[in-house]
Amino acid sequence: MALHEFSFPSHNGRDEIQAWIQVPVTTPRAIVQIEHGLGEHSRRYQRLSDRLLDAGVVVAADDHAGHGRTAVLSGAWADTGADGRDTVIADEETLRARVTGMFPDLPYLIYGHSWGSMIARAQVTRHPGGVSGLVLGGIAAGWRAIETFDRQALEWAIGEGDGSGSGEEFAHALFEGFLDRYDDVRGPTDWVALDRDVVADHGADPLNGFGTPLSLRFVRDLVDLYDEVEGGAFAELVPDDLPVLILAGDQDPVCGFGEGAYRAANELVDAGTRDVRTRVYTGFRHEVHNEPPIRDEAAQEILEHVARVVG
Repeated sequence: MALHEFSFPSHNGRDEIQAWIQVPVTTPRAIVQIEHGLGEHSRRYQRLSDRLLDAGVVVAADDHAGHGRTAVLSGAWADTGADGRDTVIADEETLRARVTGMFPDLPYLIYGHSWGSMIARAQVTRHPGGVSGLVLGGIAAGWRAIETFDRQALEWAIGEGDGSGSGEEFAHALFEGFLDRYDDVRGPTDWVALDRDVVADHGADPLNGFGTPLSLRFVRDLVDLYDEVEGGAFAELVPDDLPVLILAGDQDPVCGFGEGAYRAANELVDAGTRDVRTRVYTGFRHEVHNEPPIRDEAAQEILEHVARVVG
């Protein structure tokens, strides 16, 4: 495996996005660009990356603005800048141009997890050309707390300022009710995974920064991005011939405990998307790609999706 590590200027004009591309030792057959979730970083997907590399897939990823090593170097955590919603999409397009420039003839797929699933959906509808397949893991769909979120109160809090102040109060509202279905709660992030070790690792990871107060403008950008990619209007914009795979756990509040995954799939099918596969894992929570009993199954689903795209 060849590892290419590099950085590039973020669309926000502040950050240097820390990125990497891994190339398999065998002849590459496809590209998968991984887009990570809120409060984490791209290296948490290394187990999945290894499976992809072993199957001859080039893997590209970065740490988004305000996240991971990008945030370590900039000092700005949990904030993507003044134009954050467009920034995260533009930065992923910059990475896409880099990896497809290296391998212009390979099918290109996106795997977006959680917030990354929102970024990936916006990317596909804003910049559909050249995207061969889409995988949405821990899909942010049917997220009840964000769907009932008080958007007007947030705008009043931002007022005439730049929104860079703490939005901690509003961030708490985004995760309201996340633990209500569980009878084994030991900590505030138990919704991340059923497996205790995965939750502990998530909390101890120095590049995660989950729980760092989100800026007001980041909260607004997150809510606005969710509104952009949820619902039938989004589904209408997805190319009819784009193969889509949706993975989720039925104990994951980010996807409405599984219901949001099916809702998103049905909206795509109703809008004319012909190849939509949905896998909801019974008894598991948010990070299906990391849950030990099913992570190999989830990886296999992704590999089979790549194989269908490659043909």
